[in-house]
Amino acid sequence: MKLVLFDMDHTLVPCDTGTVWNGFLARRGLITEAQHEQRQKFLFDYQAGILDMEASYRYELGILQLFPKEEREELLQEFFDLVIKPAISPKAIAQYEKHRKAGDFIILITATVEDIAKPVAEFFGVDYLIATRGKINEAGEYTGEVEIEPCMGRGKLVHLEDWLQKTGNNPEHYTFYSDSHNDMPLLEQVDVPIAVDPDDILREIALANDWQIMSFVN
Repeated sequence: MKLVLFDMDHTLVPCDTGTVWNGFLARRGLITEAQHEQRQKFLFDYQAGILDMEASYRYELGILQLFPKEEREELLQEFFDLVIKPAISPKAIAQYEKHRKAGDFIILITATVEDIAKPVAEFFGVDYLIATRGKINEAGEYTGEVEIEPCMGRGKLVHLEDWLQKTGNNPEHYTFYSDSHNDMPLLEQVDVPIAVDPDDILREIALANDWQIMSFVN
């Protein structure tokens, strides 16, 4: 098996979906402007490498908890159809299809909460989605806690290893596409790390290590 891993935000999707999702809700008056600004601050902290992950995911899951399961799913699908889908680059789709035609096993691996990432995974038709999972109670509602640990930074490696152990898969070759230096724990472990529209730190690392640099921007 040749395993291909795609990060989601700023890689397959040209934005931070969590922040844009909050903007979508704010424009509809479903959350306050102050709540949206708090989500933007979490994004800035993430980019700076100083994110309080626990506070960030507590906030993210808290927003999802505002809506009953059925309403939440409808809103998330509408958000994807109206906002995210039109923004996905033909270049991103073409690169994905290249691996699909080659018969590679494709995983979307993202720090984003699973419910927000699902429509993207379904659109591309990935073989598996690895995302941050919120704990769900018997009624199908979020408890506000995260399962395992956030799928961010080193957490992506933890989640991938957990999947490999549970499935018994032993890929012979790994490729990982990412835009962020926060993904270095996983980028350093794969056979082919590819920097996609990388942040400044990842660009420097990619150039220093002769990693491929790509752009999915139209």
